[in-house]
Amino acid sequence: MLILCNGTFKSGSSWLHAIVLEICKIHQLELANIPLRYSLNINSPTRIIEKRLHQFIRDEDFSSNHFLTKSHYFSADTFNQRYPDSVYFLFIQRDIKDALVSHYFHFLTYRKLTISFRTYFKYIGVYKVYEMILFNRRCQAYSGNAFNISYKDLKLNFTESVNNISLFLGFSKLSKHDIIAIENKTSLDYMREKSKKEESKYYPELGNSSYKLFRKGEIGQWKEYLDKSSLRIIEEMNNGNASLRIRLGYYLFFILRRRIGL
Repeated sequence: MLILCNGTFKSGSSWLHAIVLEICKIHQLELANIPLRYSLNINSPTRIIEKRLHQFIRDEDFSSNHFLTKSHYFSADTFNQRYPDSVYFLFIQRDIKDALVSHYFHFLTYRKLTISFRTYFKYIGVYKVYEMILFNRRCQAYSGNAFNISYKDLKLNFTESVNNISLFLGFSKLSKHDIIAIENKTSLDYMREKSKKEESKYYPELGNSSYKLFRKGEIGQWKEYLDKSSLRIIEEMNNGNASLRIRLGYYLFFILRRRIGL
């Protein structure tokens, strides 16, 4: 079995991965180590980078071994493939507006900058929204062995959501005691404290400062940041009407920049 916890940036993929890891522990599913050749960053939960996924599928035995990784897989090529039944995709989606606000604070922490949300949205956030929309559409279009879950459902209906994940992976429902244990070990406070002690593999590049990226995780915080003009731009993109400026800017500042390694 290969379990892929996939979601766009700041959608809750780290939380989802932590939950699945605890589910596997409770059901005593022994997870094999993923060889270093698929990701050299041994301190990260992202153990298979996207460009090496097909190599992993081709070369590794995941019919008798069990693997788990967190991912931000995004390319159309990834989702146009048909995978064996033992490959499980878990897609988490969050309100893009809340994910955007979370990315804003992630950006400030990671880049060690101080800029207003208005400035961030104009020069960075608008392109990030466009990418999130593309990302979610590709995940939703995937027709293979996949389970879609929303961040909101995990927040508001934790027990039902976790049991649905357990059932999707072929396990039984969890006891109330197990659910409470998972909720405690995947709470923001717990994960934040583990990061402070450098016992966490989430955001390893920031060392013991990674705890700053485990923020509030609130639903609806976007209302404090997005004005009517920004909401209108996001709505237009959601309806498939991204302007030429946005599409061109996204290509230049995101796609091309990544390709040349900037």
